[in-house]
Amino acid sequence: MTDAYRVTDAYRAPSDVPRRPVRVGDVVASILLLVLGVIAFAVLAFASLFLAMMPDGCGSGANCNYGLMNAGYFVALLVPPLVFVASAIWAIIRLVRRMLAWWIPLVGAAVAFAAWGVGLAMMQASLGR
Repeated sequence: MTDAYRVTDAYRAPSDVPRRPVRVGDVVASILLLVLGVIAFAVLAFASLFLAMMPDGCGSGANCNYGLMNAGYFVALLVPPLVFVASAIWAIIRLVRRMLAWWIPLVGAAVAFAAWGVGLAMMQASLGR
């Protein structure tokens, strides 16, 4: 047998690798925060529908920037779900690898709400008032 076929300490079969312990509290907290994230996403999606009425303020000859308004609307409408999906995938990957994941849905929610706020601010700035 040559050296290429010998199992050394540097390489162990996957069954020999010690696994991290399951943190039940982390799993429960992560799942609970992901469910709350779905609810928060639904609230943001519902609120984003009302942002479509903001151009009504431009009807009386106001100096509105429609390009900025459209960009702000799409930021408020599209970025929060993308952030939510990305944070959910990242949290699930970390849970499968048995790493701490409870903080990822919290950071994802904060970034999603901030992105929605930025989109709202862009739309308000486009009104020219």
